[in-house]
Amino acid sequence: MKTKLITRMAIWSLLFATIVLSSCSGRSKKASSEAPAKITVFAAASLTNVLSELIDSFEIAENVKVITNMASSGTLARQIEQGGTPEVFISASKKWADYVDSLGFIQQPLKDKIAQNDLVFVAPKESELETFTVDSTLDVASMLKDGRLSIGNPAHVPAGKYAKQALLYYGWYDQLADRYLPAKDVRSALMVVEMGEAPLGIVYRTDAEESSKVRIVGTFPDHSHKPIVYIACVLKDNDRSKAFYKYIKSEASAPIWAKYGFNQ
Repeated sequence: MKTKLITRMAIWSLLFATIVLSSCSGRSKKASSEAPAKITVFAAASLTNVLSELIDSFEIAENVKVITNMASSGTLARQIEQGGTPEVFISASKKWADYVDSLGFIQQPLKDKIAQNDLVFVAPKESELETFTVDSTLDVASMLKDGRLSIGNPAHVPAGKYAKQALLYYGWYDQLADRYLPAKDVRSALMVVEMGEAPLGIVYRTDAEESSKVRIVGTFPDHSHKPIVYIACVLKDNDRSKAFYKYIKSEASAPIWAKYGFNQ
């Protein structure tokens, strides 16, 4: 009798343990199979490298998957206008950030400057051009010889807009009217010079410094164009988007911005 009781108790104990283990295993599988939350970020093409590293850090810390759409700020603003609303928009131009704001998409007061940049002349690595000071004595047309000047399209590319401002400041814009090679974004403008298809280009310092195929030959003074600022905006008010917005503005992100040559 005692033996039977012990046997029944052992069976019930084994059965209970099996149920508990099965339950725990089920919960573990469910937790491990849960995909991270996602947010979409529309950002200026000139932020490609720095944003990639910022996102890597954020995804690990927050268990959030960040999907990016990188293009010129004007192109992204038009996409937002047409219904492609991301959680966060980072513009390389205050103009396009304000435009999206005017359409009522931005969740106020979640809109702020996060970084700054410089405007430079670049030439192919093997170019014989020496470094020069950018001032009114330059003869840009002569430096181009038979080539053209690569810039972002001023109609929708902030880098192109700043380039136009600087060229107008020195009185060169109209002189070079038939010498421009406009690109869809600043990265494309840089690529044209990297490939040797243009002897000179005007791009952001941060993009130029990331390339091993070009040299910075001149830097535009700050007073020759409006400040080059990047504006971050939250378009969907949720915890994930606000956490990302807060992170890219934080002191924790400052070393990453500095690593890629941006000022905060």
